[in-house]
Amino acid sequence: MKDEIALDKKTLGVLSSDTRANILKSLDIRRMTVSELSRRLNLPKSTIHENLDRLIDTDLVKKNDNGNKWIYYEPTEKGRRLLHPCEMTKIIILLSSAALSFVGGIIEMYWFIKSTFPESKEEEEIVSLYEPEYLIFGVILLSLGVLFLYLAFRMRKVKKETRK
Repeated sequence: MKDEIALDKKTLGVLSSDTRANILKSLDIRRMTVSELSRRLNLPKSTIHENLDRLIDTDLVKKNDNGNKWIYYEPTEKGRRLLHPCEMTKIIILLSSAALSFVGGIIEMYWFIKSTFPESKEEEEIVSLYEPEYLIFGVILLSLGVLFLYLAFRMRKVKKETRK
C-alpha cells in the first residue's frame, strides 16, 4: 500500500466544496446513511445525495449496499489516506524504534555478560566485579522495544477496525 495520494483536477474540484469535505469528515467517524448525514450536517437529503455522487465518482467514498433496507456510505482507502496522511508513517517510525531498542538492548546485555565473565585469568584477578549499568540499560532498551512494538500493533489494529 502506497502512502502517496494522487490528487487530480477532478478530485481537487470535489474537495473544494465545504459540504463534500464535511461529508467526508463525517463518514470518517463511522459509516452513515443519507438520512444520518442529512441530520448531522443539517442539509436536505437531495443535497447530501448529490454530493455523495460526486464523492463516489472521484473514488473518495463508496456505497455499501448489503441488500439491507439502508444503504451506507463510507470513505474508500483513498479517502482515508486524504484525511489521515501520516498514519502509516507513525507505524513505521514506531516499528523502527522498536527494532533499534531491541538491538541496543541485546548489545547492552552482551556487554553485561562479557563484563561478568572476563576472558583471561589476568583480568579475573584484577576485576572481579561486573558492570550493572549494562544490565540496567539493556533491560530499559528491551522494555522500550516491547512498548514501541505494542503501540505500533495497537495503532495498526485500531486502523483496521475503523475500516470495517
